Amino acid sequence: MSGSKEPLPSLYLEPLDLLFSPSRARADAVPVLGGAADALSIAVWRPGTPEPRTVIGAGDLPNWLAGLCSGERRRADAILANWRWLPSFCGVPNSADARPSLMGVVNLTPDSFYAHSRKPDIAAAIAHGQQLMAEGAAILDIGSQSTRPGSDVIATQRECAAALPVIRAFADTGAIVSTDTLRPDIAHAAVAAGARIVNDVSGLMTADALGRDAALVIGHMRGNPSTMQRRPRSARGIFSLYDWFETRIAELVAAGVTRERIAIDPGFGFGKTVHHNQAILRHLPLLSGLGVAIVVGVSRKASLGYVAGASRAEDRLPASLAAALAAARGGAAVLRVHDVAATRQALQITRFFG
Repeated sequence: MSGSKEPLPSLYLEPLDLLFSPSRARADAVPVLGGAADALSIAVWRPGTPEPRTVIGAGDLPNWLAGLCSGERRRADAILANWRWLPSFCGVPNSADARPSLMGVVNLTPDSFYAHSRKPDIAAAIAHGQQLMAEGAAILDIGSQSTRPGSDVIATQRECAAALPVIRAFADTGAIVSTDTLRPDIAHAAVAAGARIVNDVSGLMTADALGRDAALVIGHMRGNPSTMQRRPRSARGIFSLYDWFETRIAELVAAGVTRERIAIDPGFGFGKTVHHNQAILRHLPLLSGLGVAIVVGVSRKASLGYVAGASRAEDRLPASLAAALAAARGGAAVLRVHDVAATRQALQITRFFG
């Protein structure tokens, strides 16, 4: 139709066969994660077509690009440009050998799914946050509203009274503080108290709640914490996730939020089945085409317990470390974890052995 916009091509690219810490440029490879890795092949996804997935060698990329229609070529070029760029986020170390950074969890809640993380009084929360920073946390994620499956929403006044004093205490020391909240009014108050990041698991926070400088983690969740695990479903799996993030990023950029202030969290365990969560980690490199930092929170989650045979959160540290390493190799810039020291050690050993 004359004057209508050209439809967005249903084309997605996923880097495969990643070679980390490349020592030299390779003609048969495509740089990804800002050059931290090389992709030796690429999955070309066209969902809903007779041949939804094809794989091309990285050396064949120029010829493949030359055969695309104009709309697909623009989309492919934009994705490849995002692969070559290492997204920065809110002052967190951006060099390839320092990634991923660790976001330590500080829960001012009496009902978080992992009992050891519950620090329901201010003094205990501050002491726990200090310990996490000493262990290597680059960010402290402070929340007083549980988002575990089935949790109830608490009163705004109670959420503020618990979280804001802890946020102020750490912000005054210069620490990078994140506020874990679903509410724009809480986010606004937390930013005024010194929080530099708003971690919104719903993904619906607007630019107005951020002020002029705060960053935002766009989470993905179906429904709300009390309903999200009731028959979770997804029409197009990881591609629905990609499309939703692409739309939200575009809305925020249009509202004046720069990409350096945006990160995405695919919402492992938030309104998803074990199969959905598996797909997130398996195809995490696909999300690098969105051109923003990726935050992943898998720590002690129930889905890991289903796979590993560990019904109690207290028994899921080995599973959490394995999943964290998988997320790191998939391009995560930030890992949200309960166990900072253990995760830092696992990452150090992985980097040492390449």
